Amino acid sequence: MSSQGAPPGPEKETPWKLIAFAIIAVYAILIVLFNRDEVEVSFVFFSTDISLLVLILLCVGIGFAAGYLFDQLRARRKRGASTSAE
Repeated sequence: MSSQGAPPGPEKETPWKLIAFAIIAVYAILIVLFNRDEVEVSFVFFSTDISLLVLILLCVGIGFAAGYLFDQLRARRKRGASTSAE
């Protein structure tokens, strides 16, 4: 018989994904709370008052769309260059 007692249990892993999700969720809530002010936005042909949060989300959406379209264009050019080289 061993005098050391019960063997140590397995170490619990830190739930990093859950911690990262919680941090991102808190950050998103803070963004919403701090950006509720109305701002005047001048588009090319008209102006309007919208929430600063909506403006931020609109800019992020335009950025994602532009990045996606650029990636599609780059992939199409790459495919075209590889087929013409053959």
